[in-house]
Amino acid sequence: LSGLEAARRASTELAGLTGQLREALASPKARGAWGERMAEDVLRRAGFEEGLNYRKQTSVAGGPTIPDFTFLLPRDHVVHMDVKFPIDNYLRHLDATTADEAERAAKQFVRDVRARVKELSGRGYIDPEHTVDLLLLFIPNESVYAFIHEQDPGLLDEAMAQKVVLCSPFTLFALLAVIRQAMDNFLVAETSREILVCLGGFNE
Repeated sequence: LSGLEAARRASTELAGLTGQLREALASPKARGAWGERMAEDVLRRAGFEEGLNYRKQTSVAGGPTIPDFTFLLPRDHVVHMDVKFPIDNYLRHLDATTADEAERAAKQFVRDVRARVKELSGRGYIDPEHTVDLLLLFIPNESVYAFIHEQDPGLLDEAMAQKVVLCSPFTLFALLAVIRQAMDNFLVAETSREILVCLGGFNE
């Protein structure tokens, strides 16, 4: 009985979250703001500070395009991330009243994601002189990220082949942890080098 009650509660909570998701993504403007807010929540939890660890809405070097976030790496390198994500057909899938309607919306959603990946790969977000050899596309919801895996398991690998890494909030947090560690290690190495230079001066 307790197991059934727990399942009922989980279903009720999931329905509530799905309803909130529909409301939050009711308009393109709201979707963009929601995606940015979700990304910034992850950044704060990872200990990132604007201006120190990342920049927002800054043009890429040598091009007119503007990524939503730019993460600062050692030796003046960066990695760009975009949070604009096609969600309309995912919401149509949730609202579908028939299996055929749900399937059509799901297939169109996957096509939308593939088109977004192709668009980003051609935007000039990767520059060997200034960036790492990839860019990030943030998917601001774990359920949507899992849905992509379910509907098209090969899509993430194909995106990576185009140098686009799809990130959910959880996977973005993991990537940021790696970036933060790399930055900290670089700063420690640089500081150690400066200390050794100073000690060499004292010895002389």
